Amino acid sequence: MKNKNIKFHKSSKPTPYIIDLRSKGGKIIRFATYELANKHYKKYIEAIEKETDLSESFNWTFNELLLNKHGFQPHELSRIKEGEILEDTYRKNIATIKETLNENVAGVTLGNMKVKDLSLRDIKLELFPNLKVKGVKGKNKSHKTLINYKTCLNSLLNYAILAECRTDNPIVGFKLFKNKNQAHEDLLKPKAKRIAPDVIKEIVSKLPAFRPHGPSMQLIANFALQTGVRAGEQRQLTWEKIDFENKLVIVNQALHRDSEQLRTKTEQSIRELPLSTQMINDLKELWLSQGRPGQSNYVFPKNEKGSITRNVFEDMFSWNGFLHRACKAAGAEKIKWHDLRHFFASKMLQTYPDNIWKVSRKMGHATVKLTQDTYGHWIENDKQKFQDQEDIENVKWY
Repeated sequence: MKNKNIKFHKSSKPTPYIIDLRSKGGKIIRFATYELANKHYKKYIEAIEKETDLSESFNWTFNELLLNKHGFQPHELSRIKEGEILEDTYRKNIATIKETLNENVAGVTLGNMKVKDLSLRDIKLELFPNLKVKGVKGKNKSHKTLINYKTCLNSLLNYAILAECRTDNPIVGFKLFKNKNQAHEDLLKPKAKRIAPDVIKEIVSKLPAFRPHGPSMQLIANFALQTGVRAGEQRQLTWEKIDFENKLVIVNQALHRDSEQLRTKTEQSIRELPLSTQMINDLKELWLSQGRPGQSNYVFPKNEKGSITRNVFEDMFSWNGFLHRACKAAGAEKIKWHDLRHFFASKMLQTYPDNIWKVSRKMGHATVKLTQDTYGHWIENDKQKFQDQEDIENVKWY
């Protein structure tokens, strides 16, 4: 039998389903969906009828949410063992979260605040203004750093819902803006630079077609443009990953800055990508020019010995250096190596305007939402439909 002291009804607010626990010394608790509200409604009714606590975790502080044996930090550690995230990523994210929990909100440090009590107003008017002004040498922290704070706090609050500390994520309604003139633009969604095909063609033509101690930079750039692989993934490619017969490249490893780990960025980053006939022929020529190297040798080595440096930053500085000089020679705006990956994304979105999932898989993104947030503003009303191998043969890359 339902407890009449608890009401369950719709509200006009963004979280329309509520449970009113004020008659039991509690609060009004809001839910985004009926299913979630109904689940907790039944749980609260049962708990009150038995005169037991609604939930131990419901009264956790943020420090408890992070450090409890069933909390966020142990959960993220388990994800490392499962290969879902890198250890470096884990360390950086936990450090960012701990720094965030040291900030004052509503008269207490966030770490000592109950998770269920944090509101959007607290985040908007206290937490992030406090974080922003605590930069190096008195300067405000960069927009990129603030985005990192939000991303990490968002992960923590999403876990709080799973741990039943609260029923919503207040940071979802919070937007970061670089300046007052951009009050209507959500800058949390990165806007990738779109480059015209004729500009790309001119830039690539200015790259060295021959190097005495390494592969042609034109070939390296063309490979990046045609596959969209990340720089770390391309540096780690060995000849065993090139399937000449089926015209494929297998991406399942990547070099990482400041890390000896070789796994890809996410599990979804493991993928097979088609190669054009021309690219296969160019790679065969490269393989022959390297003296028919073994399967474990690198496709794009740093020198004639087939080795690469373990310092990805140093390697990328070299690749970006070539690209920057080519941009200058072409009279074009300077671009980064990662912009070649963006160019690949733009071509895929034109080819598959109605299949964002397929584009996401080709990019190796963790989620389709990431693809939509990063490249969604590029989607055009182009209804071309190709099969994989036909695409790679027929699409004009520049």
